[in-house]
Amino acid sequence: MRLHLGISIAVLSCLAALTAQAAGPGRFTAAGVAAIKAETHAVVDKGDAAGIVTLVLQDGKPVVRDAYGFADAERKLPMRVDSVMAVASMTKPVTGVAMMMLYEQGLWQLDDPVAKHVPQLANLKVLAADGRLVTPPHQPTMRELMSHSAGFTYGVFADAPADRLVRAAGLTDPDSSLAGMIGKLSQLPLKHAPGSAWEYSVSVDIQGYIVEKLSGMPYAEYIRSKVLLPLKMKDSGFAVTGAARERLALPHAPDASGKLVPSLPAGGRDAVARDVPRLPSPGAALYSTALDYARFCQMIVNGGQLDGVRLLKPATVKLMHENMLPPGVNVGFAGPGTTFGLDFAIAGAPAQTGEPWPAGTFYWSGIYGTYFWIDPVNHLIVVGMIQRPWLPGTDASGSLVARNAGGKSIYGALRQVAGP
Repeated sequence: MRLHLGISIAVLSCLAALTAQAAGPGRFTAAGVAAIKAETHAVVDKGDAAGIVTLVLQDGKPVVRDAYGFADAERKLPMRVDSVMAVASMTKPVTGVAMMMLYEQGLWQLDDPVAKHVPQLANLKVLAADGRLVTPPHQPTMRELMSHSAGFTYGVFADAPADRLVRAAGLTDPDSSLAGMIGKLSQLPLKHAPGSAWEYSVSVDIQGYIVEKLSGMPYAEYIRSKVLLPLKMKDSGFAVTGAARERLALPHAPDASGKLVPSLPAGGRDAVARDVPRLPSPGAALYSTALDYARFCQMIVNGGQLDGVRLLKPATVKLMHENMLPPGVNVGFAGPGTTFGLDFAIAGAPAQTGEPWPAGTFYWSGIYGTYFWIDPVNHLIVVGMIQRPWLPGTDASGSLVARNAGGKSIYGALRQVAGP
């Protein structure tokens, strides 16, 4: 997903990154923090979101800890820094950590065929442009599965024949199950030959099935007991229960007049995130807070441990944000030079990517407008959240409006300190 900040931002960001690498991480002033808040608050004031949370940590210490606007605009409930929200695709790195915990146990290897662990996905064919089913040069590997280059698709971001088949199959129907999803997927062709293209896909949902199979535990329970509870991510899970429901931020979408109002299911507010779905999507179903997700990021920054609890070895964490894509294959939603590790995107040079952060930053976003990045040059963890759903057929960049504002303001504040 490309951040549209313009070439001037890209050039200035490149200069800022070079300055930071030469002189150490940039630092924030009180004026810079105020500018970040003003820029992110403007997302709400312009009507692009009902409320926004921005959390910036440098060297593990909060620099910005801000909430603005409403969690529920109709009821005038204010957004809080601990508001609970759907983080959607920010579930993916959490699933990736679970996978790597099993990797450290020797239960799978990067170059294993996916079919070694999911026999139902053996002998997959590729649906060619002319409608023929073609045998690919090789079957998908685990490395390709975790870097969205295995040939699968989500089916909602394009309209190729393979996309249409995936949409019709309803792979991630929450009333299904991960086993049911695999059964459907086994009957579908790949969109690409494995290793030939980066395509955002159901590959992380397949990873969730593998977590279940290798651990012997239901996916949601493995994530809860092995990742969320050890990291004390107390407000994170696949449902929002108890007192946390009072802090639930609702998705808001424009009504006929353009006013942002809660976008609710048939059961209304009480139905939002009430129960863990039968298929808690490993690629999209997690609810969390900015504070909780920052703890997850801090564990990554710390090389796999937090507050004395170790989930992964430093070498394993490093592996997760090393490029796994073949030469010439880049992330389709981002600028040239953006690569992909194991459930993380990895930024290239700002002059190439058009992104504000320096090369080596790793990150991802969620389709409701949540985002995070980890910037090793400036020692930053950034987590931002709005709740504005994206729907197929609408402008996908609209879900990045908060990330655009956050990136522009944060690196603008660093440049003010570093100089032009």
